[in-house]
Amino acid sequence: MADTIAATVNGDPIPLQAVDFELQRLIHFYQQQGVPEAQIRTQIDALRGRALDQAIGTKLLIDETKRLDITVSGEELDAQFETYVKQFGGDRDHLEKAIKAQGMTVDRFKQELAQGARINKLIEQICSTVPTPTEDEIKAHYEAHKDEYKTEDRVLAQHILIKPNSDGEKPAARAKLEAIRERIVSGKSVFGDEAAAHSDCPSGKSNGGSLGWFGRGMMVKPFEDVAFSLPCGEVSEILETQFGYHIILKSEEEKGHMPTLEEIHDNVRDFLFHAKRGEAVSAHVAELRAKADVKIA
Repeated sequence: MADTIAATVNGDPIPLQAVDFELQRLIHFYQQQGVPEAQIRTQIDALRGRALDQAIGTKLLIDETKRLDITVSGEELDAQFETYVKQFGGDRDHLEKAIKAQGMTVDRFKQELAQGARINKLIEQICSTVPTPTEDEIKAHYEAHKDEYKTEDRVLAQHILIKPNSDGEKPAARAKLEAIRERIVSGKSVFGDEAAAHSDCPSGKSNGGSLGWFGRGMMVKPFEDVAFSLPCGEVSEILETQFGYHIILKSEEEKGHMPTLEEIHDNVRDFLFHAKRGEAVSAHVAELRAKADVKIA
């Protein structure tokens, strides 16, 4: 039993499952920010430590909502549940099936919603005195972090990869890709369909060969050079990398841009405001933790 517990807070256990949940949220956040998988893996121990702290912090906030007797009305809970129904196109049955597919009952899901709503109410109380950033603060932050708001050149592209297993298979692999390219450029087939049917890259089977948006330095150099020089809407000639033979279809491109303060004013304001709220919540959790009996397993 002990090996499934990460910590205790005032004698109450925090299961390893709760820490794993917070860890996955952190990983997903950094993936959304474009942090490479390899870099995330090198930081996994530090992220796990942060996940444990967040799980402990969540438990402390839950206990605080109970101490303050923060409640959520049935009407509030119903309204929250309806927002999830809308995300499933208004199909309540579809949502309930998705909930059950995660091994959770609808009642348990609503309990989790209610718990989250109570924490949100507590956070609003904690942050009630957090001031809106001033114009001077917004300007100072922009000037100090201007380069962080600069966008780089990037492209949106699909690709098809044919990977020979040996040097002897290279001619056949290239011939196969030449035939695929010919079908696409002649209009006999669609790039995404060919990728799904033939590409040796996982992106082909799941996303029609889509690589999403990517900037310079995210792909191997020969691939990057072709992707950035290729006109939008065109299929590249066959190119070779260490992974095999590729063809690329570039859909869109965006040039790098240094936005003015006027262009991103509201984004900077919102970032600073959320940062201040985060600091207020972190300080409150630190106070709660200092008073609590927290033991790391």
